[in-house]
Amino acid sequence: MRAPEAIRLEHYLAISRAIGGELDFQKVLNRIAGAVKSKLLDYDHMDVAVILPNDKSMHIAIETGVKTFWGQNGKHQQNALSPIRQMLNGEVDVLTTGDAWEDSRFHFDGSFDAPIFEANLRSRIHVSLNVHGELLGALNISSHSKNAYTAQDVDTARNIADLISPYIYALNMSEQARLAALAEGAARGREQSLRVGAQKLTEAMEAERQRLGMELHDQTLADLSAIYHRVEKLSDDSHPKAQELRQVSAAISRCTRELRGIIENAKPGVLDLFGLTQAIEAQLKRSTQGLDREIATDVTDTTADFLDQGAYRIRLAVFRIVQEAVTNAVKHSECHRISVALSRQDAAIRITVTNDGIEPPEGWRRSNRGVNNVRVRAALIGADIAFERTPQNVGSQTILTIPLSVFDDQNAEDPEGDLSARMRHLAGADENPSRLEDTG
Repeated sequence: MRAPEAIRLEHYLAISRAIGGELDFQKVLNRIAGAVKSKLLDYDHMDVAVILPNDKSMHIAIETGVKTFWGQNGKHQQNALSPIRQMLNGEVDVLTTGDAWEDSRFHFDGSFDAPIFEANLRSRIHVSLNVHGELLGALNISSHSKNAYTAQDVDTARNIADLISPYIYALNMSEQARLAALAEGAARGREQSLRVGAQKLTEAMEAERQRLGMELHDQTLADLSAIYHRVEKLSDDSHPKAQELRQVSAAISRCTRELRGIIENAKPGVLDLFGLTQAIEAQLKRSTQGLDREIATDVTDTTADFLDQGAYRIRLAVFRIVQEAVTNAVKHSECHRISVALSRQDAAIRITVTNDGIEPPEGWRRSNRGVNNVRVRAALIGADIAFERTPQNVGSQTILTIPLSVFDDQNAEDPEGDLSARMRHLAGADENPSRLEDTG
């Protein structure tokens, strides 16, 4: 007959064999739990609290047995609010109680202690998980019964923790490597997507330049040629009629307005002279004039002109994105109101363009034209863009969110800091700011 020590060693080795080669946290804990409960230590709830390697103030809990909110959806939790904060902060390496309901160490202001009562966890053993002196987290074992565990049970829990700590460490490092690889892949994907998007945006701008050239050639130049011939004809008349002179004057005035509109679209002068809010108001006025329906407009800015104090590249990108959103609303939504709101939300500046029109057609978010160009413009200034229905489900809104961190380094010396430089870097082409194409 084998000695008890040999039997216990065999049980510990069974844990090692059970989890060998497994790479999933939950499956590892399930296998540990099976070997522990059947051979070494009875429990009703067991979990491992793993401190996050990249943020030592947070942890995640992986549970087996009774399920609680501690382990729900793998959410990150603050060590400072954990009932075992003393252990997760490294103040103690063992924490035991015969009745966690009554033990004041587990209950304090803000403590996430509700699962102790909801899951009826009374007796508890908590032992630290360590590798090479580094605190990884804690192994936590609980029973529904009061005073269920002995000093020998605590020693057993310590042995289990010592045995599984290297596995937890290896899994943690493996998970961090996996996440790092995913992040690197995602970053490469975003860079490639941004590069392709920038190229498409550059192509759209080139197409716009060609359109402007044709417009100047076919319309404005033609009008000016007609005016020239009329003036030349009138020069032969020593007493030109007042009506003919007024017609020439009106034609010159019309050409001037057309040229001013083309120039304003190519480089918004109001933006330079009077700021973003005034430029948006002017754009709304231009976009809603001469329509077969009335469109009410309004612009509100509760940021105290924050964007006007920042980099011009950001201000210009915001204007172009709003310009595109307004153009799409006018052309496609059949709306009767367009509102633009600039506000500060938490740690970001938010620009919302809202219309009360119909929902855009299916697939519009995947547009390779205007919508995609807007996404690229947002990405180039480190902002997020969203296209949504309004909360009331009446109309649509374009929401541009610019983190305040974008403005923190906007004045840093950066040869690619402005929009055009980044475009040249990403797309290999120069940008001449112009109107974006609408989504068609």
